[in-house]
Amino acid sequence: MNALRLFPKMVIVVGIAFAVAGLVAAGAGVYVQGFVGQQLAAQQVTTPEDASIPNTPVTGMATALSMANIIQHHAAESGKGLTYAQMGRFAVESGDPAGTNNADAALKDASGKPAANQARNTQLTAASLVTSLSLSAMAIGAAYAAIALGIGFTVLGIVIAGLGYALLGLITPAVAQRFGVQPVAG
Repeated sequence: MNALRLFPKMVIVVGIAFAVAGLVAAGAGVYVQGFVGQQLAAQQVTTPEDASIPNTPVTGMATALSMANIIQHHAAESGKGLTYAQMGRFAVESGDPAGTNNADAALKDASGKPAANQARNTQLTAASLVTSLSLSAMAIGAAYAAIALGIGFTVLGIVIAGLGYALLGLITPAVAQRFGVQPVAG
């Protein structure tokens, strides 16, 4: 009879483990979502008027993606469609954002050294900002997924533990009596 009661008790323990793991996952998701939101808000960035979500503080996934898109758009305009990798390190006389990697053909600064290609530097800054904002949005999305999975695991754990308790009731007279049923083993 003791071996017969072991299985329902194991099912109850597994159900409790699922429920606890679900609560931990949901709690971690809530924490990450709040942390990333606070970090975004601390930067005090507001989307510009021409963004898809205009004049809004960047504090969440939608506003972070909106800001990333508009930065990418503005950078593409200033670089005449060229990416960072397509631009040379040095500026040229004509002001072409493509620049050059040839120091001899580069525009010289006051000290006679090749001048940096500012359009390329702008592209690098834009790429960094877009990556940072996109990663923030991705982290918030992953946090929402963790919350949803956590809730699902918690519900699943409760159901599994309930089934284990029901199985225990089928073989244990004291448990069965609480529910007004006749145990199989009795």
